[in-house]
Amino acid sequence: MHPTKKLHELLQLSTQARGFHEVKSIKRRLMLIMADYQRILILGTPGAGKSTLTTQLAKHMHLPAVRLDQLFWVDDQHTITTDELLEKLQPILATDEWIIDGNYASTLSQRLPRTQLVILLKVPRLVAIWRVIKRYLTYRGKGASNPGGNPDTIDWEFISYIWHFPERQGREAQQLLDNAPPDLRIITAKNHQDVFDQLFK
Repeated sequence: MHPTKKLHELLQLSTQARGFHEVKSIKRRLMLIMADYQRILILGTPGAGKSTLTTQLAKHMHLPAVRLDQLFWVDDQHTITTDELLEKLQPILATDEWIIDGNYASTLSQRLPRTQLVILLKVPRLVAIWRVIKRYLTYRGKGASNPGGNPDTIDWEFISYIWHFPERQGREAQQLLDNAPPDLRIITAKNHQDVFDQLFK
């Protein structure tokens, strides 16, 4: 098995399933390699897997996970303003450890100067839409906490947003990344396995 594939799978399995010492060794390796990355941004279209990856890294790196959707959405119908979101972000960005899950290109210029690693997930549009629909059906009306903090709604406007994300919001984010500080590491990946392949090569 490819070493990073094994690592990726081990991170998702319990210590009981794989053995305490094996998982502990893998987690130690991850922490050594990721030691220089204590402030991380996870970007990508809805349905790209940002929330799952954020949860995974936050758990094993012992970093606080910040979900921008949870900050931005008051309920399924109402949001705060961009200025209010920036106000909420300022004290978070001032700290030394975090993983921030979410695009919000209007806040990227404030976040990037404090960031050490950006992970940009790019998946096919139909895959992203299918995942969003599946997530909606999984959490709708069940009182369960949506992992990304997204509102418990879905409509054609949101589907259109996902479809046009690459040439609209995605392009805006890419332009900001292209002008980011030269020492900022940026990983563009098609899935979680690709992220680990690039991190551990």
